[in-house]
Amino acid sequence: MTHPDHGETPAPRQRPAASAGPKTMTDLLVLPDAERTLVNWLVRQRGASLADIVAHTQAEPAAVQTTLDNLLSAGFLTVDEASDPALFKPNLVSRKPRTVPDKLWNALD
Repeated sequence: MTHPDHGETPAPRQRPAASAGPKTMTDLLVLPDAERTLVNWLVRQRGASLADIVAHTQAEPAAVQTTLDNLLSAGFLTVDEASDPALFKPNLVSRKPRTVPDKLWNALD
């Protein structure tokens, strides 16, 4: 890991998969504005490296890493460590489509 005082961004930390599971866009509403804005940006980017996120937010690397750790533990992000550099990706799912019960379709016939 490199030291942030030397102008380099720290490497992403190894984190276990979040037990909270994937979230929906509705779950984003509970996040503070800064975190919600970051996740929304990551959705549009389809993932980004730590260096990209630091450049986008223009915040200190340690502060960005803390924010990412919080979002990882809450289940809003995953880390694709197979990429070089590792990519932080949103862990959001679409709502399950509602199905109309067969009983209702039969009543319409």
